[in-house]
Amino acid sequence: MTRRCTTCHEDDVLAWVLGDSDADAAPTLAKHLAACPDCREWAVEYRILHRSAEGLRNGPAIRWRRFGSPFGAMRVAASTGGLVALSWQDESDDAFVAGLERRYPAIPVVRDTDRLGPAEEQLTEYFGRRRARFDLFVDLTGLGGFQRAVLDTASGLEFGETVTYAEIARRIGRPKASRAVGSALGRNPVPIVVPCHRVVRTDRTLGGYTGGLRYKRALLDIEGRTDLIRPHGQTETTLA
Repeated sequence: MTRRCTTCHEDDVLAWVLGDSDADAAPTLAKHLAACPDCREWAVEYRILHRSAEGLRNGPAIRWRRFGSPFGAMRVAASTGGLVALSWQDESDDAFVAGLERRYPAIPVVRDTDRLGPAEEQLTEYFGRRRARFDLFVDLTGLGGFQRAVLDTASGLEFGETVTYAEIARRIGRPKASRAVGSALGRNPVPIVVPCHRVVRTDRTLGGYTGGLRYKRALLDIEGRTDLIRPHGQTETTLA
């Protein structure tokens, strides 16, 4: 809207709406707002925007963050229940957000540089071989029951422990479903934190990994598992 009043400055009105006005100036500004329709409308607009922003900040939302890692740009996202996505694929921020919006069409997706700090910190410590266990909640709601069972079981694997796809199938009561277990692990939305890289083939070869076998090898090397058989011609990923 066009401003006609020259008594108030925009910063003064915004400070009053946010409760940051100088204690001496606030009463005078309040009186002016009560008497000036233009400035009062200005304050109402700011208050509506402020409440909307507060709603996004404190209400249900999918929050995401990007940070650097030895695997390149890493993006992590979380709901109010825990982590829902972790990716280091060669994609843009827009593509990552679009994927989240497809998964959660009824929930706003917002960038948050503060609340996902612990995830960045713990992953950085893991890559630096200073952390063996993540203290992070994971939200697997929305996944099918079979996949949740597979990922829940994989979540219980300890640092440096490896089991086979067949063993995961046995533990969830589906001993003939080792191939389906591999497929479920390949669609793990929160790799590393849900350590699907610790599941290998019966012959001690690595098996598959959606992020690429060189990353699976690098993660297992962090955990001291250099005894596993490397695929012929595999490209190594060096961690800084």
